[in-house]
Order: sequence, then C-alpha cells, then structure tokens
Amino acid sequence: MQNYETIIIGGGPAGLSAALIAGRALRKVLIIDGGEPRNRKAPAMHSYLSRDGILPQEFRKAARAELLRYDTVTYREGLVQTIQPADGGYSVELADGDIVFAPKILLALGVTDQLPAIEGLVENWGRGVHHCPFCDGFEHRGEHWGVLVETTAMLDHAVFFKNWAGRLTVFTNGAGLPAEKLSDLSRAEVNLVTTPVKEVLSGDGHTIGGIVLRDGRREDIQSLWIRPLQSQTPIVTGLPLNIRDDSGLWRNEMNETSMKGIYAAGDCAAGPMQQAILAAADGARTMFSIIHSLVNAH
Repeated sequence: MQNYETIIIGGGPAGLSAALIAGRALRKVLIIDGGEPRNRKAPAMHSYLSRDGILPQEFRKAARAELLRYDTVTYREGLVQTIQPADGGYSVELADGDIVFAPKILLALGVTDQLPAIEGLVENWGRGVHHCPFCDGFEHRGEHWGVLVETTAMLDHAVFFKNWAGRLTVFTNGAGLPAEKLSDLSRAEVNLVTTPVKEVLSGDGHTIGGIVLRDGRREDIQSLWIRPLQSQTPIVTGLPLNIRDDSGLWRNEMNETSMKGIYAAGDCAAGPMQQAILAAADGARTMFSIIHSLVNAH
C-alpha cells in the first residue's frame, strides 16, 4: 500500500490548485482525477484571470503539466470506491482494487447537477442552457433570455438577469408562485409565461433554437438560465459528513469537515457561489491549512 501525506480526490480547479501548493511545499500528495469534470460540456471557461475563454479540457491539461514539475506530486486517473478510517488516517480504495493511505484527505469532487426533466435540456446544457450569468452571461449579452423559475428563491433572483439580457422572459413551468412575487416581475417589465415547458430546441451550439410550451406555442428564446438542484457525489454521501442547509459540506475555519483529517474545497463546499477561480482559491487555502496541520503534528 502506497503512503502519502495527503490524498486529493478530484482533478478540477480546487484539487489541481491544492496539489500545486502541496508540491511547492515539498509535501507528498496524490491527486486522483475521475475524469468527468462538471463543465466538460461548456465551450469555454470564463472569469479566470489570464485564462478567460480557455477550453475546460485545455485548462486542466495545462494545470497537470505544471504539476509534473514537482517530484512530490503524483497525478493519477481513476475512480475512488471507498474511504475508510485506518491507522490514524484514511485508506482509499480505487476501482482497480489498489489501496492508498494518507493521514489527510481533501475532497475536491464538485457537485452533481440535477437537471429538470425537459426534452432537449440536457443536450443543450452548456450550449445555450446555463446556470451562472457571471460565467457565461457576457457571451449572451443583449439576447432574449429565458429564466426557468420553479422556486420562490429563484424568482427573487430572476430580475437580476436583466443586467445582461436584452429581453427577459420568466418561465414558471406550471409552478404555483406567490402573486406578490409575480407582480414584481410585471413592474420590472419582465415577460411571464406560466405554461409548462415541453422542449428546449437545439440551435447553433451557442444559442438555443427556442422553447416549445406544452400547449404547442413557441417562445423565441436565445438562451435559457436555470438553477438546478445539486447533490453531493456518492463518495461524499457515503461518509458521515455534516451538510449545510445550502447542500454544501460543513467546514470549520480551517476548511476541515466534521470528520477529523478530511477537508473539503471547491464546489462541494461552496454553496451557491460557484466559479472555477473561486474553487482554485479555495483549494489553495485549504492546502495551506492541511500543511499547517501536518507540520504541527510532528
């Protein structure tokens, strides 16, 4: 069984950034990348200083190349099956049967988006259907935006999208929402459609071709914005970790979870504010905490 000081599970911005900090601090770490990034369908990654507009896969490739300069960092592709307490730390079993050990674990797995069951939505996810206007709104500035609103919280947020949209239509998808909230939209000159959405039509790969309602009407929307429900990955849910009300992992001031020696960084702990650059910063800060803990243990 191979031993490390920290095992980083997740090869996105948070995990890669944490591994870089560890390498520069001469700490022996393993980063395990499952190879299915959440933004894999996005045509570009934005709001990341010096990398604005880079392809997500190119960003990861460049980051991995930087890590190869550090002898104490091992990068490995694979899927984690289990994490078990063992000998003052944790043993991690991979899908190929290999087992590795470290006193510290960093969970940087991101989250899983639970997309609405609307025909064509999954096919256009990242290609005209988005969730973050700070990530993708600039490329759709001035267009006719649709916002899918199924909760009061999202309804409160909908008018915010007018910052980017030329026109804004809110789709309640048949959900019953408070009348006073709906009147707020009317005062803000936002078009309101209460008929359920049947289908998202494909467009040119950047914009969608419109929205088809259940009664057959078509709305000429160029981009659709949603806030999908999110869930933690099976590895996380398989551990007795405390979860906050916003579905993010609970952490203390050192970014350690409710299980001693297990830390979390990036979208799995972020809550609603999720961006690549924020995840990278969180990964770096969390590794600072881990290194301090490792040094103080000796």
